[in-house]
Amino acid sequence: MKKFLILLFAITVFTACSDDDDSGSSDKIVGTWVLVEANNVPGFTVDDCTGQSTITFNENNTASSTFYGDVEGECMSDTDSGSWSSSSNSQYTINIPGFPDPVTGTIVFNNNRFTFTPNEFPVASLTFERN
Repeated sequence: MKKFLILLFAITVFTACSDDDDSGSSDKIVGTWVLVEANNVPGFTVDDCTGQSTITFNENNTASSTFYGDVEGECMSDTDSGSWSSSSNSQYTINIPGFPDPVTGTIVFNNNRFTFTPNEFPVASLTFERN
């Protein structure tokens, strides 16, 4: 369970604001996204602090993020970078720093949102909205 919480934290850590124009992108995920919802993630909720977290997926399969979390009553941020790839059936793999193996899951796009559900913990999901 602790490993899963760290995994979800790391996924949301892949967040950073960007002024990139994603028009003409070959993949729907390219662009900057804001964390708006976390379902069935033990010990984690999206609130005023964590809801500032963003993730940017770039055309060159790199990603960057800023994750916000409460540290002793203060909203603090942490930035990171990594990579991503997609395959058939809406499967995406995100290489998260600090994890020995990439994380693979299903991404479902709905209007200006996407929901990521990790294959190894299919009852949990994170939803992001295009910034």
